Amino acid sequence: MHHHDDPAWGPLPVRSAALRWLVLLPLTLLFLPLWWVLWVLLALCFYGVASVVQLFVYLVPRAESGAVRVLDATLGRVPFIPRWCVTPVELVREGDAAYYRARVERRIGKKARLVEKSPHLFAAHRDLDLGVHFYRGAGAGYVLRVATEAGWNLHPELRSHPRHRLRLRHSGR
Repeated sequence: MHHHDDPAWGPLPVRSAALRWLVLLPLTLLFLPLWWVLWVLLALCFYGVASVVQLFVYLVPRAESGAVRVLDATLGRVPFIPRWCVTPVELVREGDAAYYRARVERRIGKKARLVEKSPHLFAAHRDLDLGVHFYRGAGAGYVLRVATEAGWNLHPELRSHPRHRLRLRHSGR
């Protein structure tokens, strides 16, 4: 598990306004569309390979969790929105911890209500994947604390990295 005093689980440092507006915004506008094209091409390749691997999984039932981990180890390491990108929310709300806390509470509460309402959800609907852009001002420790109160835990198979992404699974049903 994590250690509450570890700085990796705290809020990310606030980036200066000059860095956000003069460097990160132009880089985002120039390179993010190219990044998305590359990401989609990688996803298509990995899902093509995954469909072939799925035949193997049908033959060897215990290989399923390994196949999930392999897909996570490849495509899961390439984020859809990279850390160097600056989102519109970050341009305006950088350093506003109260906003990020409220955002985390709304998202976790909404997803928890969905899981509790629908008793027969697929396992994928019980998963919650939060990128660092979503919680950077609140910190991963805060997300995990709020999530634990709502019945969420760190995903048992997929790895979480507090400075990149948190992967949660609802413990109910």
